[in-house]
Amino acid sequence: MHDYHDGLPGFSEGQILHDGCGECEGRAKSVDGGLCHLDRLNFVRAWARATKWNQGGLSDLARAEIPLLSILWAVQLKLEYYGVPIGQLPVGVL
Repeated sequence: MHDYHDGLPGFSEGQILHDGCGECEGRAKSVDGGLCHLDRLNFVRAWARATKWNQGGLSDLARAEIPLLSILWAVQLKLEYYGVPIGQLPVGVL
């Protein structure tokens, strides 16, 4: 069960996973960095956040997000080989 996010130090609504929340930190430690727990909206948000983090930084980056955003960034770099621009989801590409 998630802790009350709004009351956590360093909380930002933009974060996907939150430092200080046991559930979020547990997901971050999983093999997939929490990827399998994302719903459709949060996947899109995380994809965009991974791009922003790697292209200019995030002022509100949570440590708990780093594994997830790193995985998504690596996938974006690999998809670029197939013509998918960084930051764009490969919807309908295949």
